[in-house]
Amino acid sequence: MIFFSVIIEALPFILVGVFVSSVLNLFLSEELIQKLLPRNRVLGIIIASLLGLLLPLCECGIVPVTRRLVQKGVPVYVATTFMLATPIINPVVLLATSVAFGLNPKMVWIRLGVAFLVAIITGMVLSFVLKDNQLKESADVHCDCCSGHTAEAGSIFSNLFYMLKGACSEFFEMGKFLIAGAFLSAIAQTTIPYTALSAVGQAPFLSIIVMMVFAFFVSVCSSADAFIAASFGSSFTLGALIAFMVFGPMIDLKNTLMLYHSFRLRFIVTLLLVTVFLCVSLSYLSNLLVGGL
Repeated sequence: MIFFSVIIEALPFILVGVFVSSVLNLFLSEELIQKLLPRNRVLGIIIASLLGLLLPLCECGIVPVTRRLVQKGVPVYVATTFMLATPIINPVVLLATSVAFGLNPKMVWIRLGVAFLVAIITGMVLSFVLKDNQLKESADVHCDCCSGHTAEAGSIFSNLFYMLKGACSEFFEMGKFLIAGAFLSAIAQTTIPYTALSAVGQAPFLSIIVMMVFAFFVSVCSSADAFIAASFGSSFTLGALIAFMVFGPMIDLKNTLMLYHSFRLRFIVTLLLVTVFLCVSLSYLSNLLVGGL
């Protein structure tokens, strides 16, 4: 039941992600992207972190879009910032967080602030340590169905055909990693007892680590994870809840598998190390400065 619930929960967002990816491939040229993106590194990262306000995608479908942006010539650090920030910094998730915590604005603003800082700092770090696009050779090409095709005025049906074919191809390519991630997530949720989690809930540092590991393996959609975090509100520190709601949407099991399919191992390891360090540090800082709910 847990396996199918993860699949059913993630499937609509995967579909949205592959359709957005296909539209980007078909209608957004490399030249247009270069014109739209600011040349300033910091400004580009900041804009990428706020795009979720206009394009509210869940983390379940964000990897195909990120890969397509990199293929289109977007710097990997800008695309990564977009990937990390969008599943959290968007209206749907912020509203869900507010409702889950009884309209408590403190939790919403802390989650928003920590997510923004993690995404921005990670993007800046990657911009200095990673120079090329970091795509695997097999992923650094357009799909066969769209290769060489460009949108032209007056060819609506042709464009629609290529868009649907591209989305279909990418859906089946990414879908197998969703299934693998959902299966491993179901195993984790049925073998990790909640009592074991609660036993370390009030430890300022250890509670954060435990909830991040928990978030990675349960792979809950970012539009619903706040309700799970709220259920631990009485037994876990504020920082641990923030870590769960920030790290999970950025890096979880199913997304890691999708990333491994498309990006080089060096990129994934660097991304994991930087994101984990920032999430732990900022969540622990939340415990020290803000304290309990």
